[in-house]
Amino acid sequence: MKNNDIRVDLEIELESNLFQTLEGKLVEKIIAEANYEPEENIWKNILEGHSFKVTEKMSPKLYHIFHDVKNKLNYKKNIDFYITNSAELNAFALTRSDDKDTDIININSALISMFDDDELRFVVGHEIGHLITRYARVVRLINFIFPDPEKVPLILAHRIELWQKVSELTADRFGFIASPKVEKCVSGFFKMASGLSTDRIDFDYKAYLIDNEKILEYFTQNRNMFTHPVNPLRIKAIKLFSESSLYEDFKNEKEFNTDQVLNAEMDKLIAMLQTISTSPMDAFRKQFLASAGLIMANIDKNINDDEYESILESLSNYTVFPHEYLSEICNTSTEEVFKSSISNIIQQNPAERFQLLQYMANIAMSDNSIFNKEINFLFEVGESLLGLTRREIAQILAATLQQGFIPELYR
Repeated sequence: MKNNDIRVDLEIELESNLFQTLEGKLVEKIIAEANYEPEENIWKNILEGHSFKVTEKMSPKLYHIFHDVKNKLNYKKNIDFYITNSAELNAFALTRSDDKDTDIININSALISMFDDDELRFVVGHEIGHLITRYARVVRLINFIFPDPEKVPLILAHRIELWQKVSELTADRFGFIASPKVEKCVSGFFKMASGLSTDRIDFDYKAYLIDNEKILEYFTQNRNMFTHPVNPLRIKAIKLFSESSLYEDFKNEKEFNTDQVLNAEMDKLIAMLQTISTSPMDAFRKQFLASAGLIMANIDKNINDDEYESILESLSNYTVFPHEYLSEICNTSTEEVFKSSISNIIQQNPAERFQLLQYMANIAMSDNSIFNKEINFLFEVGESLLGLTRREIAQILAATLQQGFIPELYR
């Protein structure tokens, strides 16, 4: 069985998608030609100067634990392990740009002090899992193209965030393979969440799992949550993997067969991570943005790139996958979705009708062209569906022209 068989399907899909979107091969070639100093080289220098490098002579027990995990996961490249003086329970892995260079894993001292051997094996296995999946390669591209994180387009930012979270689920599987005891994986999460050592508290692994299920149920039922229970999801995902036929096949070195049960359960968990907002009003807004955008952009029988990108950018506030959602709306009765979404929104929040027309006007002018059909349609929708006066509609259109209309000088 190959390492890719262990990875979460969506993680592989997102990693490939991001690498292609960021023009990974081309950008990496330019970086190499420009002789840029790789970020991991800077980290290497920092760790060499300020951290403790684990060697067989200086710390034989830790050295053998770390390298035993490396061998168990069949990771061929050399790894330098470092311990940094920090109270934060954290670790990280860095893949070197040059395959000839040694990869890096750093583990903070607080984690070394608080975790037992089996918990440490899980952490090291998790970090080697990131090395196996070349996680740092995509992170390097993102950091190079967007040195200012605030400049990452929203449509891409949500996808990166989801990829990072799902990547943790994949890395956890390698962590479990390195330390195949669910109770040790769970106790490690408990320590990271609480900052407490289990010798200071009577930790009940089974009771903690029961509480974890209650937390997940709470988040599932409370649909207006804006945060996601990442650690409870990770614990649940590890338990599912430990009980799966996929893990049994891996453990027994059998040929891989698709584990439908595991995939179905993982889909439920990942659905929680994919959701940006689940309030009923946001569902209606999402329907409106897609349907109104499509109708408005198609009035001239030609949806151009600027209009399409404008729709996607707006949808990115409500879904990680705006392309796919827009396709779903295309395959429905778009006009019915359009009318029903307007009705539902203004029934609950009448004041929002001004923003609805503003959005449609923005789509109309996103291609720097104005057509009589578009203006007539906006007046028709404004009067008949939104209950606005012609003067109110005209004022919105006038404001949109002043704020965002740039005439094309050459046609």
